[in-house]
Amino acid sequence: MPVTLHLDQRNKMTDIFQLLGFLLLSALKFFLAPAAVILAGYDLWETILITSIGGITGFLLFYRFGHLFHKKYVQLFPPKNKRVFSPRRRKMVKYKNKYGFWGLAFLTPILFGIPLGSLIAAGFFHERTKTIVVFVSSIIVWSTLLSLQCIYLRNIW
Repeated sequence: MPVTLHLDQRNKMTDIFQLLGFLLLSALKFFLAPAAVILAGYDLWETILITSIGGITGFLLFYRFGHLFHKKYVQLFPPKNKRVFSPRRRKMVKYKNKYGFWGLAFLTPILFGIPLGSLIAAGFFHERTKTIVVFVSSIIVWSTLLSLQCIYLRNIW
């Protein structure tokens, strides 16, 4: 006997899948998420909430898996005693010393993307509580700023 959904149930299912899609978009391509959520008809506070939850969830998942991946990588390939500085390694050290933890936390949501920034943070910065608090705060601030900008641009166009 086939199961049929009534119109109200279909709309609820569509809304749930749309919301899950926005959460996934926020976790993977955070910079684009506020515009997509606002174009779908959500208001400012809903947009901030949806993009913040998606971005934070994505950060926590990628940070946790990045931390586990880094531990396994070090177990499988222990560091050698002799450190060879290639141009790529020099550039990484230069950027880490110049911008450091705060620069990475500030730029991750909009420039690097949450997955890459989370993996870098898991590999370089080992104070887990501080890292999580700062990155979550950064995601919330960027979610608010990008949502406000998208609302403003929608209103002037």
